[in-house]
Amino acid sequence: MKKSHAAAKEQRNLTIGVVLTILFALVMGSIIVYLYESEPNLKGQRLMEFGVMLEDSAVSAHWQWDAENQPQMIMLVHYNDEGLEVDRRPVRMAYGGWPKVENSSAGCKKLWQMLLNQPMKIDGFLVRGEYFEGELVNAEPVNAYCRFRLSAGDFFDYAIYTGKVTFNE
Repeated sequence: MKKSHAAAKEQRNLTIGVVLTILFALVMGSIIVYLYESEPNLKGQRLMEFGVMLEDSAVSAHWQWDAENQPQMIMLVHYNDEGLEVDRRPVRMAYGGWPKVENSSAGCKKLWQMLLNQPMKIDGFLVRGEYFEGELVNAEPVNAYCRFRLSAGDFFDYAIYTGKVTFNE
């Protein structure tokens, strides 16, 4: 009788231990999910900042191209917040007055370098530049764009023929 009572008590203790372990795991999992989801996406925010800078540089290049009587190449000057020149880059311009992009992913990478002069990295993560030709009219792309993305899924698109940047949201 004592053996069966001891076995039942041991079985009950084991069941309580398993239930407490499962409850502890669920509480810890919930805490981890909560903390992960409430953490700001700093890499995505930094990529969006680069998108805004890319569009600003493209618009500046477009207006400079127009002001200089539409040359094939302009010298794009970058300034810091104090108004001091920090960089000067040649930018090859397309017929419509926007920075010229070769029809390839390598062309998108060159665009990034021409307009931003920044490495294609955010916190050690590589930014990928991909070319998409979009629709073709008379065998020419009319709404081609470059997509700049992180492996985490964040991206923005740069419209080659308008200089507009759109963000995934």
